[in-house]
Parts: sequence; C-alpha cells; structure tokens
Amino acid sequence: MKKYILQYFIPVVALCLLYACKKSDGVTNQPYLAYGTAGTNGQLKINIAYAYTINSANALIKLNGTAVSNLLAGRTPFPGGGFNTNGSNFAIYLAVPTGANAVSVVIPKVGTNVDSIVLYSTTVTIPDNSPYTLHITDTLVSSTVNNTKSVLVKNLIPNIDTGRALYRFVNLMPNVPSVDLYLNGILVKGGAGYLVATDTFSIRTGVNAPGYTPSTTATWAIRPAGAASTTTALATYASASPLASQGVFTAFAMGYSGGLTTRLPFISFTMDKNQ
Repeated sequence: MKKYILQYFIPVVALCLLYACKKSDGVTNQPYLAYGTAGTNGQLKINIAYAYTINSANALIKLNGTAVSNLLAGRTPFPGGGFNTNGSNFAIYLAVPTGANAVSVVIPKVGTNVDSIVLYSTTVTIPDNSPYTLHITDTLVSSTVNNTKSVLVKNLIPNIDTGRALYRFVNLMPNVPSVDLYLNGILVKGGAGYLVATDTFSIRTGVNAPGYTPSTTATWAIRPAGAASTTTALATYASASPLASQGVFTAFAMGYSGGLTTRLPFISFTMDKNQ
C-alpha cells in the first residue's frame, strides 16, 4: 500500500512545486499576476521614469514597507518592462492588496536593509483588481529638495483586432508642458500634458503602419506640442522588431528637453498586455 501512496504522492508534490514557481517573478520571489489571471488582488506595475542627478542605479522599490524588487536603474518598469527600457518585456504586475498601498523608492546602505536615501514615497489607492501603473518622474534636485512626482494610471485592456495595437501616451517630462508623439513621421497623438495620460488610441501594425510605405523599422519620436514634424525631435526610438498585433502599451516621454547624461530625454514603452 505504501508503494502506491508514494507512486501518486511524488507527482502531486512536483505539480504543486511547479505551480508555486509560476506564482513568483523568478527574480524577487514576490507574487505577481500576469494580466488576465483571475483574482481578488489588485495589480500594480511601477514605472521608475525619473531623471535623478545622483547615481540611483541601486534603488529598491518597497511596497508597504517590504522590498519587492531587485536593484534597479532608472527607466525601468517593474515588474515586467517594455521597449527602450532597462526592464524585461513581459506584461506582468505585482499582486497587491486592494485599497491603500505605501510605495517608496529607496537607496539602501551597502550590505544592509537600512534605507540610506528615500528617493520617493507615496500612498496609492488600488480600488479593484484591474491593472494599474504608477509612473514616477521628475528629479531629486539636491539632498534637501525633492520634486519627485507620480501619476497612477488604470490600464485599459480590451480585446484588440488582429492587425492593430492599443496605446496610450503619458508625458513625464518636467520641462516640456505638452508633448506630441510620432510614428514613422506621422503624428499619432498630440498634446499630452505633464503628468497626464491621454485616452487610448489604436494603431495599424501591418508593415509598421501608419503611413504605410512599407517600413521594416518602426521609428518613434517626441516633439514639443505643435512643433512641425520637420523639427528636431526631443528623442527618438527605432526598433527593428515589428509592431505587436493585439498588444497593449503605454508610451511615455521622460527626462528633460536638452538634458544630458542622467537627464537625457527618452521615448519608451511599458508593456501592459502581451499579444
């Protein structure tokens, strides 16, 4: 009898272990939800889109007082990532309690769990189990002046027709009041105010439309709102990867117009839903 119990017990244990592994992100062992997973938890992605003047490449994200990330550089959506970022490219979210959640970005003292510098802290309210992204921006001006800001955006994840992708656009550039977004020289979304997320808009993906030429490279650009398409862009991003049919993304402009080194401007994307 013992022989038969072991015969069935071992595969069951193995299956349970496999499931447990699937419920952590493989980096921090913190729980996450891939979008579409049913549950009562909230879903939160944290986009570190700051342009700090200090070296903040060793920053940690804390959620409700507990470190949930590995050491992160700026321009990193966590968990998961996107395009032209320092993260991966998976549409995953931290599983968080609904209601109020304390979020902070800190630099720990070397070799300890003690916070050396608190770059930013805030409390966000997650009202339901929809996916949300907290975009953190602006800069630590000095050791005593902190102008860091954030905006919480609910990610709308509808079903998308084949041959189209869904986007929204967030302006996280402190010294550009309003920004336009271009794809392959065509204005696709205009007038995103600072700390404002636009409404969603769909884009045809066939051979990197719009303005089908065809083009094997999708080239994105950002310019101050109202600037002619022939003017020098604030930042560009060219990708040889095709636009993802049925994907959902948030384009975000970050950094400073005219900024150098750690303040360089970028146009980047969080991945909010895989294809």
